[in-house]
Amino acid sequence: MRLLVLLLASWVASGVFATEVKSNPNERDYIIEVLIFAQQPGAGATELSGRPHIYLPLEQTALKIGTAPAWTRLSRVTSRSYWPQKTKLNREATALNRSEDYRLLFHEAWRMGLVAEPKSLPLLIEGGDYYAGMPELQGKLKLSVARYLHLETDLFLNTFESTANHLSNNKKPLIKTASQFAAGSQALEASALPKGSNLIEGIFQVKSSAGMHQHRRMRSNELHFIDSPYLGLLIKIDRAP
Repeated sequence: MRLLVLLLASWVASGVFATEVKSNPNERDYIIEVLIFAQQPGAGATELSGRPHIYLPLEQTALKIGTAPAWTRLSRVTSRSYWPQKTKLNREATALNRSEDYRLLFHEAWRMGLVAEPKSLPLLIEGGDYYAGMPELQGKLKLSVARYLHLETDLFLNTFESTANHLSNNKKPLIKTASQFAAGSQALEASALPKGSNLIEGIFQVKSSAGMHQHRRMRSNELHFIDSPYLGLLIKIDRAP
């Protein structure tokens, strides 16, 4: 019996029963830069803006990227930190702002560690103008890494209408979204908005929402473009030094 115990110990030490756990060398820090912009759908577009989308308060841990007052009111979970970086795609951002066909809604750069999909956290995004505390752009990104980098988009571009105009037409008011309930609890100051956003005062409700729901496989150090009828996204992910 004693000999069997010694043999088993020897085999474990030599790796006979040991399970080799290989770490993914791509799980490391990256510098990420994202631009999101609104655009008009092409003549042949079949995906139209749909019903107002409702974001309920989050129960899971998530990471708010940039100034996100609407998401702050909907997420009561402590977020993991990241490191803001200087933006480099400024020429592209300027071109979007000068174009009559596009409108820049979000532009941020940050450094964070990317991990495999089961361990990755949702990244909370918002931008554009704010109507009664509700942003034009709101949604989530999810970044993960395996052999390639992976991006999932769950974004909505909201269109608003004045509640006063809606009621003057003797129509039933639409159901408020969770963002509206949260926004109504405290006035939103213009100083709390992301850079480039405007605060549109009045009483508004979401009239319709156009979504971008895509999954893209990418390589690092390359600029990638993701398109939908109403939204466009530019993303570049570089390995951090």
